[in-house]
Amino acid sequence: MEEALHLSKYTAHRNQKYLAWLREQSCVVSGKKAQCAHHIRLGTNGGTGLKPSDYFCIPLLNEYHTTGSSALHIIGEETFLAQFKIDSKKIFIYFLRKYLSENYDILYGINNKSDEEVLFDLITIIESKIDRPIKKVKRQKPKEKPATPKVSITESNYYQVAKKLKNERDKELRKKIKESSTTSSIKKQFKGNEFYEKAKEAKRLKDRELRKRNKELAAKIKKEEKLKRHEEDQSF
Repeated sequence: MEEALHLSKYTAHRNQKYLAWLREQSCVVSGKKAQCAHHIRLGTNGGTGLKPSDYFCIPLLNEYHTTGSSALHIIGEETFLAQFKIDSKKIFIYFLRKYLSENYDILYGINNKSDEEVLFDLITIIESKIDRPIKKVKRQKPKEKPATPKVSITESNYYQVAKKLKNERDKELRKKIKESSTTSSIKKQFKGNEFYEKAKEAKRLKDRELRKRNKELAAKIKKEEKLKRHEEDQSF
């Protein structure tokens, strides 16, 4: 016989018939008719985001699964198994043997085999009884992705609006300066003047803020174009 696999080495078997049958069995805590089948991750082939094999399940009432104060999903799997003294491997073996007996009239003898060897045999037998259809994969020619037109930043609406706003502000400022005097005479006349220096500083701050906004706007446009290209790639 092949060497038995450690539970973590098994593939993620899927057997909806077995799960439906397991939900009809007795809850391993209360002994009442179960309502759900919980996949045991501790010590099996389950992990974060990875559901264990359907053969590594135990039947439970909802009260002991999710809703009760001592529910497995509330106190945690390790605490739950210890609190109710549940040997998960023994439970797996018990229900797998019962399933084989009731559904295939197969009586499996344990003899002196280890739990891992027994589980290997039971799962191998059950899997051999499943008639799984072979899926034919049709080869499809890869679709040609249409070239995404590159849009220049200077052609975008955001850039044009910002540019127009800046031009209007510059025009307004030039008009005010012209109404007072020429640029050269203003510099000579108002150099050192408190009002002039404040206005000059305010213009410098506005220009810096506008450059900052244009830079952020360009980054935003670039990000949106990148996201759009990504969405178009995903659609194919």
